[in-house]
Amino acid sequence: MNSIVNHVKMVEPQQKRVKLPPSGDDSGGQLLPRRDLEMIHAQLIRKCLCSLQLPNILHTLAVCNDCFSSHPVSHMLQLRDEMLLYISMLTLFFEVSLRQQSRGVLCSRISEVVAAGADNEGAVLDILFGFMASEDKYVSYSSSRALSSLLLMLRGRASEIVLEKLVDNLAMSTNLIEMGHSIEVVRRVIEWKDLDEHPLEGTEPTDTGQPGECAKITLTPADSQGANEVKYVATKKLDCKWFILVSRLTQLINEFSTEREHVIVSFLTLWESLISVKANLSVTDTKEFYSGLERLMTPLTRHTHTIVWRKVLDLYNEVLCYGSTLALQDVLAEEPCNLAHLLIRAVKDRRLLECVPCGGSAEHRTLPNHSSNAMDIGAGPSSGSVSGIDQSERTILHKVVLVILKAIAVTVKETRCDSSSENSSRSGGSGSEDVDMAIIERSLREVMRKVDGFVKSKLPFHPEAPMAEWMVRLFADQDDWLVESMVCGLDIFTGLGIRIRQQPELHACVNPHTTFLVFLETIYLEHDVLLDLLVSNETSFLLYLLRYLKFIRRSWQEFASHCGRRLEEVMTVLIRLRYAIDRLVSKNLFPYNISPVLKLLQKCEEFYEVSDP
Repeated sequence: MNSIVNHVKMVEPQQKRVKLPPSGDDSGGQLLPRRDLEMIHAQLIRKCLCSLQLPNILHTLAVCNDCFSSHPVSHMLQLRDEMLLYISMLTLFFEVSLRQQSRGVLCSRISEVVAAGADNEGAVLDILFGFMASEDKYVSYSSSRALSSLLLMLRGRASEIVLEKLVDNLAMSTNLIEMGHSIEVVRRVIEWKDLDEHPLEGTEPTDTGQPGECAKITLTPADSQGANEVKYVATKKLDCKWFILVSRLTQLINEFSTEREHVIVSFLTLWESLISVKANLSVTDTKEFYSGLERLMTPLTRHTHTIVWRKVLDLYNEVLCYGSTLALQDVLAEEPCNLAHLLIRAVKDRRLLECVPCGGSAEHRTLPNHSSNAMDIGAGPSSGSVSGIDQSERTILHKVVLVILKAIAVTVKETRCDSSSENSSRSGGSGSEDVDMAIIERSLREVMRKVDGFVKSKLPFHPEAPMAEWMVRLFADQDDWLVESMVCGLDIFTGLGIRIRQQPELHACVNPHTTFLVFLETIYLEHDVLLDLLVSNETSFLLYLLRYLKFIRRSWQEFASHCGRRLEEVMTVLIRLRYAIDRLVSKNLFPYNISPVLKLLQKCEEFYEVSDP
């Protein structure tokens, strides 16, 4: 890390640099200036250092840096409180500076400290890396937080050197604490966003919460947008050693122990962040990180720890991000399709479901008081909750079922290319596409049969309840999973086209009308819930409702027949929903253009009025 001293240079305004005071060789015996550190810390909470003199700030930092860089961390533990205060002050300084830089308005005194400390950042990095390897969990964790914030402020070769060391720690370090926190530093860099808002700050881009007496300077766009460069460098450094890193991860999973757990969890969380669309990384930057997903399937056995199952399933569900991403694409990328195929083969041929760690049999549990043939919409939801399976196991069951539903939907969509095409749905395709769909239909029917049996062996759903019913009850307490599962079911049904109508068992298994009726049951026929889901950006309910209303428009008679005596109740909900949307639109209160949904609701109402005797 000594080479960092020659390379590190932080973004700064154009001004004459003030040098840090020279360090003394005997500083180890000095008492750390605790009161001065506390004073700097208190002013940083106000996001302004203008009330403090620059020489005093620099002297305090120089004394601390000399003390901590002159002695091994193990010899400094008697000054643990001072170490934590120093790290906390650095973290707050970097985070305040970074946030102000991202908004383009920086406290002038903070800017001066940044400029003065630029030549000494290598020493600070050495100190933080040393602290991060400490056996003291508070010191190691807090130093990793400080290091991630400092890293986001570095530019050019300096950031490359730091990231190379972090990635080397991931690949080769034998210190599990150091390895785990190195992963966390990289993850925070990947997940960092320019537009993060602090609850104590205003919503305006220039409102940084600084006091009125603070002397501010305005930065150029080049100075205020450099953190994204560090994110790009981080992905490139990980890319270069990705195969080695995945090999290291699988080795840790195979040799799982309590000591290795935090490293495994951190790495899988980092992997999920790299894949996630929320990281705002380009497809080109993330393409390499789809490789190695299949290597995580092998360690998933009935003996694998539940935390590993949960994190791998989280990663797989992120790759198959159906409701917000894949369902909207006309042509799917190769990588999620490959994972979908892998999951379907694992369920069909490798007995993956038998290995899932989620309790025993549902034989001795109480059956819910409903059946697939006697659904009373007004009776309220019959949740599949049971006392024989704990919440952790239930969560794993949810994630397994959801990822398989998404794998099926992706496979159908990949073959059909456009599952929402009305012509394809009516004709069932032709030629080689029809042959492919027939093969896929047989495989998917077997997979759905196994999933159905798996869920009913763990939870007390009625033996005759189809998947279209129990998946709503299964996910009823998790809105985003519930809506995504309904989108999957709808796309599977429409994607299989006319073939599904020739298979009564499969038709009943994923019938979207059954799903919608049970969904209305779970929300007690409250149209306000539908409205809340439409307004919220936390689910893909708009996509679901839009596609389902189109489906009703194409198959009104089937919908009306399926509802039977409950048609009036169902249409009352939809009509009240239209009225509620109309009221908001008339006052310009709806957050986006909802007119496509309104038109479809009106069309359904017209069908209902015509068919009403």
